Parts: sequence; structure tokens; C-alpha cells
Amino acid sequence: MALSTREDKVSHALLWVRAKNRSTGQEETMGLWSGDDVQVLNVNGEDRTYYGPAIISMPPIEGGVGLDVRQHRVVVPHLTPEVITMLREYEPKLAPVEIHFADLSTDTRELLSLKRVFKGWINTAPIETPSEGGGGQAEVALVSAARALTKTLALYRSHADQQKRNATDRFREYSSTTGLKEVWWGAAKTQGGQ
Repeated sequence: MALSTREDKVSHALLWVRAKNRSTGQEETMGLWSGDDVQVLNVNGEDRTYYGPAIISMPPIEGGVGLDVRQHRVVVPHLTPEVITMLREYEPKLAPVEIHFADLSTDTRELLSLKRVFKGWINTAPIETPSEGGGGQAEVALVSAARALTKTLALYRSHADQQKRNATDRFREYSSTTGLKEVWWGAAKTQGGQ
């Protein structure tokens, strides 16, 4: 509605991460954005707090049709308290992440529109320590949700494989014949035409 009035707006990138806290083991969330200060925005009926300015640069997000695993990089300053929490206190590897683009009113800071443009996981998050007098940053490498489709099926394990691990283990002793045996549950076995 506010967009139809052609109200002045400013666009921002929002990064939402859900990761495990290394010390407590509990799942926690962190929101970073390209705007100034702290902003609470309602995303899909959930109030999320975003801290900024915490996104230095975000290249254009490339989309496309197909099942390709897309990669994306977000550069964040490494010394802000929120980024330190996200990268050092949380376990960022394989943490679920979402990126939204938000349009806010320049007058009221009211959310005018919100669009999710990326969903996936954090792949790597190396922190570059600068030389004396230099500026450091962290580059968070993301992979798209299509990566979940690259998981392979569990392999069939045989008794011989199990014996290689432990010569006394007989857990899979009959695994090669399991599909060949008939098992009758709750009914008498009939023979011939009876």
C-alpha cells in the first residue's frame, strides 16, 4: 500500500542466521543488516532484531532455473560485537541462513516491502586478521538450499565390511540373505492351493 503512494524509500539487505551456541549447545539467532543501528522487523509473523551496520558489501544474488548449488559471499566487518558473536561464539558451519531485501520508508522507517532472495547454509566464514594499522573483515560464504539435494544415499553394508572394522562383530552376519527369507506375521503359512 505504501509502495503505491510512491513514498520515498531506502533499500537494505538483511542477513538472518540460526546457529548453535558453542558454549551452551542451544540454537540461537542473529540478524545483521546494511542499515544503521538496531531495527526490529516483522518477517513472516516473527519479530526479528537486526544489528547494523554489519554488512560491508553484498554482490548481486544470481538466481536461475535448475538444481545448481549457488554460492554467494557476504562481507562483514570482523570487529562489531554482533559479528564476533556470530562467528566466534556460534558455530557458523552449516548454519541455516536467509537473505531478504527490505524497503523502508525514509520518513518513518516503516517496512514497506520485504522479499526473500536467498535461503541456504553458511559454508565457510574465515576471518581475515589485518596487519597493524590495516582493516580486517570476514567473508561469509553461503551455499543455496539446493545443496540438500546433493546428499547421497547410505551404502549397503555387508558382513565382510563389518568384519574389517571388528572381527568379533556379528551384527550384519545375515544381511546378504535378508531379502531372500520369507517372514510370516500374524497368519499361518499356506502351502500350495490350500
